[in-house]
Amino acid sequence: MSDTSRTHRKFEVGRGVRWIRWSGLVALAGVLTFTGAGGPTGVAAAADADGSIGGLTAKFVDVKGVRTRYYDAGQGEPMVMIHGGFTGGSSTANVLSRNIPGLAKRFRVLAPDRLGSGLTGNPADHDYGTAAQVEHIYQFIQTLKLGKVHLVGHSAGGAIAFYLAVAHPEVVKTLVVVAQGPASAPASNGPTRLDLSKCPDQTQYAGLKCRVAALAYSPTTFDDEYWKADEYMAMQPKTKEARAEVSAASGEAERARTAAYKQQAWDRVRQGGVLQMPVLLYAGKDDVLDWGKSDPTAMLRGELGLFDIIAAKNPRVKMIVLNEGGHFMYREHPDEFNQDLISFIDFWARQPGGTATTPFRR
Repeated sequence: MSDTSRTHRKFEVGRGVRWIRWSGLVALAGVLTFTGAGGPTGVAAAADADGSIGGLTAKFVDVKGVRTRYYDAGQGEPMVMIHGGFTGGSSTANVLSRNIPGLAKRFRVLAPDRLGSGLTGNPADHDYGTAAQVEHIYQFIQTLKLGKVHLVGHSAGGAIAFYLAVAHPEVVKTLVVVAQGPASAPASNGPTRLDLSKCPDQTQYAGLKCRVAALAYSPTTFDDEYWKADEYMAMQPKTKEARAEVSAASGEAERARTAAYKQQAWDRVRQGGVLQMPVLLYAGKDDVLDWGKSDPTAMLRGELGLFDIIAAKNPRVKMIVLNEGGHFMYREHPDEFNQDLISFIDFWARQPGGTATTPFRR
């Protein structure tokens, strides 16, 4: 399908108006199974020592004592992109490799590996919690003296971006939350269509890879180069250590600490209207993580719940739902995703006051 025809299959929500530009039916995304050398049971070939893919070259910087791996491409206003996945899993800044070159034509794009993920170091205090993740990205921005940034986060990285924008709105020009994740309202009243029954244990790389593949819509979402670098970084001793520490700390006390942190942020949004920068929510219509197991189609409850909460105090909110897109719709349709981001940011830059965060009152 051509990019031209795809632009007519999008659902956009903004300023109280919902309009549809869909054609065709929504396809069901099943669990993808990979075998052979590129699959969960295969052994990946050697990857670059810095984990770089897609013609990009990783850099490293010390962020408050944590050696942090990141990509830095382009010039212009800074855009910080935060990858998803759970801490110490297999997700890294590499997941953004198809988007960085295009966005770098317009922005200075910086994409770090999160705390304990990829080749970024583990914290000396062994704290991998949400607040620590947010603080690490904030200190990354401060260390590189980026000033105000366009902040983009995917899934769990979207939650970090959301909470950072709440805690430090002074450094965020625009906020983009991609794919339903921990920042969103519950996806459904029951389990989602994310079926891991055929996946190995998540403590193994084969299990981590199987989960990522199950979240993708297209079999071309990830290629061999990606998987090789992914396994290389996920199997580093420090990454395995981070996984073990996160698992060991996932008890009642840690859950209560995380819940309290999130509740405080939600209260500031709901009651104080602290989130006043332009906000874009970007979703894939075939994202099984936001698709209730008993629903005939993805109802996007998490995405719409997040939209309604933010929009109650902020009129500068827009939502785009991309058809034929899974949890990684930005990799599956990178040109369209990039153009949507650029158009959103440029629109608000042209408004009186630019991306100023003047409080909104109903």
